[in-house]
Amino acid sequence: MYNIKSVSKLLDMPPVTIRAWERRYNVVSPIRSESGHRLYTEQDIEDLRWLKVQTEEKGVNISQAVKLLEKIREQRQGVPKEPEHGEFRVGESYESLRERLYEALTTFDVERANQLMSLAFSMFHFEDVFHDVLAPLLHRIGDEWENHKVTVAQEHFASLFVKQKFSQFFNVFGVNPAMPKVLAFCPSGEQHEIGLLLFTLFLRRHGVEVIYLGTNTPNEGLELLIERHHIEYASLSLTDPKLLPGVETMIATLQGVFPQLQFVLGGPGFQEVSEAFRPLLLGGELGTWNSWFKSLVKRGENA
Repeated sequence: MYNIKSVSKLLDMPPVTIRAWERRYNVVSPIRSESGHRLYTEQDIEDLRWLKVQTEEKGVNISQAVKLLEKIREQRQGVPKEPEHGEFRVGESYESLRERLYEALTTFDVERANQLMSLAFSMFHFEDVFHDVLAPLLHRIGDEWENHKVTVAQEHFASLFVKQKFSQFFNVFGVNPAMPKVLAFCPSGEQHEIGLLLFTLFLRRHGVEVIYLGTNTPNEGLELLIERHHIEYASLSLTDPKLLPGVETMIATLQGVFPQLQFVLGGPGFQEVSEAFRPLLLGGELGTWNSWFKSLVKRGENA
């Protein structure tokens, strides 16, 4: 057990911050010594360290970080203290987590998959888990399904599991009404949404309200939705290049009806997009997204 002075020194965090987080957000619940002093466990220290990283290094505000920690704790409750099968490994990497998650999901072992997710979120920033563990995993399973290496049932089970994790985090973040409203969808015929899910999660973390329509969205009804909900940005994801001509026609039509509507295009299906639409392309790296978002905020401030 550690007193608050020791915890403060270990984490390089002022005692006043520790007390404030404890009182306001109930992030830790130290026991009291006979003399009334706070005593913190190893787990308390790890939770405080995790929150410190999120707020100081990852740019997550404390209230959002606490909500994320609550999700991790919910998953942690199902993880045994002395895990079987070597569940916890020193120096765990993205690759090893992907491999073990692949095994768990393709054998329909949801309990073990949840244990591995709890481990991942406790070790890495949640966006890194989605980008470097779950997204490549889903791509692999999708490719293996197309090549008949996994069954439809395995692919659906894995996809549903990953989408549920996304949904849990979507609901954590609040919305900043000053931010533009975004419509996110995959065009008609497009069935792959992992890239769009990642981008939507990124937007939600930054307080952007997103209306998410998902895969295979028909053109019918888009104009009414954009008008009624005052959509300012439309984010489209495309992996199938055969759909590109129809998608370009749809974008041009919407631009004609809504001249102020901004588009963000992502995915390998846009690789051969027409020159007129190339300025709308956005790469798939977090650094690129951060730069784009900063420019979006700057444009809003100058408007």
